[in-house]
Amino acid sequence: MPHRPTLPDYKAFSIHHPAFLKPVRQALAYLLARALLALANRLSVPRLQWLGRTLGQVVYSVSKRDRRLCDVQLALALPELDDTARRRLGRACLQHQGMTLMETLAMPRLRREGAHWLSLEGDQALAALHAAGRGAILVTAHVANWELLLIALERLRIHGLAVLSTLTNPRINKLIGGIRRFEYMDVAERGSQSSPRQLLTSLKRGGVLIMANDVDIDAKGVFVDFFGIPAHTPRAPASLALKLGSPLMTYFDARQPDGTHLIRFQEVPVTEAIRAAPDPVQALTQAISDQTEAHIRAHPEQWAWNHPRWKRRPARRG
Repeated sequence: MPHRPTLPDYKAFSIHHPAFLKPVRQALAYLLARALLALANRLSVPRLQWLGRTLGQVVYSVSKRDRRLCDVQLALALPELDDTARRRLGRACLQHQGMTLMETLAMPRLRREGAHWLSLEGDQALAALHAAGRGAILVTAHVANWELLLIALERLRIHGLAVLSTLTNPRINKLIGGIRRFEYMDVAERGSQSSPRQLLTSLKRGGVLIMANDVDIDAKGVFVDFFGIPAHTPRAPASLALKLGSPLMTYFDARQPDGTHLIRFQEVPVTEAIRAAPDPVQALTQAISDQTEAHIRAHPEQWAWNHPRWKRRPARRG
């Protein structure tokens, strides 16, 4: 059995910039975002995907931090891979993120041409819930282009509310927020005073809550097994499903070889074994994590391996 490396010191991957340069960095980042948005409105989708792959390749080449973090976490999660395979997946990871960025900036066009660019599987169950007036909790991961749920919800005529963290750059946050919000999608700021009421209202009206469950964020969580490693995971999706009796589903996107996308919806059943577990929230969160891991294993090059997934460690007993 391949040897699994020990968890790294994630502090080594922290980036510290002089505080006085923050306004300059944010201004440059905003100008770059505006320039890319202008390109997104002019280039065809295949050309945008090519540009995104190119941007990702540049980031992989120049960002030692992202390159090393991908390699370290791939070694942790998939110890059977050799150095060449890890480098290939790390490079592909950044390329897919570049494509996701450009596709997201071109969202108005993708919405108009959605029948060509996006296919759905398992959406009948979600549509049936909505027809019965029931809301649902949708859990996703940062695989391929998770933002394309906008198109899926528009096609299904289901209103969604995404729970998102605020970006550190306020002008870019406003720019991206304008792309995400439309008739069938709204955004709730994670941790805001109004977000709990927004979540409950959306569910009562038969809408869907959209939450990511594959990141170690500053939120209440539980430790579950993820690629054989304890991972601190947000507890909110499982907690809400158990408290409110709301149906729980995952949705994951997979970018296809021809550049199109396939979103699969899958139920996460709340079994009697989960309800009878010592910690039902932890047990249900584990079930969500199992579906997430299975999808990432099927498409490892499309997951964000440059996100520090295993930062927090379980408390030692005794």
